[in-house]
Amino acid sequence: MESMGAEFLELDFKEEGSGTGGYAKQMSPEFIAAEMALFAAQAKEVDIIVTTALIPGKLAPRLITADMVASMKPGSVIVDLAAEQGGNCEGTVPGQVTVVHGVSLIGYTDLPSRLAAQSSQLYGTNLRHLLTDMTPGKEGQLVVNMEDEVIRTATVVHQGALT
Repeated sequence: MESMGAEFLELDFKEEGSGTGGYAKQMSPEFIAAEMALFAAQAKEVDIIVTTALIPGKLAPRLITADMVASMKPGSVIVDLAAEQGGNCEGTVPGQVTVVHGVSLIGYTDLPSRLAAQSSQLYGTNLRHLLTDMTPGKEGQLVVNMEDEVIRTATVVHQGALT
């Protein structure tokens, strides 16, 4: 996520949050209040929120309230990866995409299986664009333009030398 410009929210609060198996555990009321204040402030500023919090054997903790959703900019998106366990976002409908106050709430419960097709489609599209750039005359002749950043960084060997 960070490679795409996303930032993880850090809460300056001293409390151990790890439970068994790497899952989160139930936190103190003080921690939850500080966390919710941070989320409420950030919801007004961000374009996308991705939630993932799960606690084994329990419903997903509610991290994003209806008021937070209402405070977001129209066109914003919340991807609730905990939708199958009730969701981290109030208003998430498991298995569906809904729009609330102009904010898209993605509650897919099968998101990993959807990504394979999307990844393949994106990869194929990128390859088509790369080949189009490498055959500018459309005559089947490859042109390896080492001044083109995309072609240069995708090239491993050029004229017999490693790049």
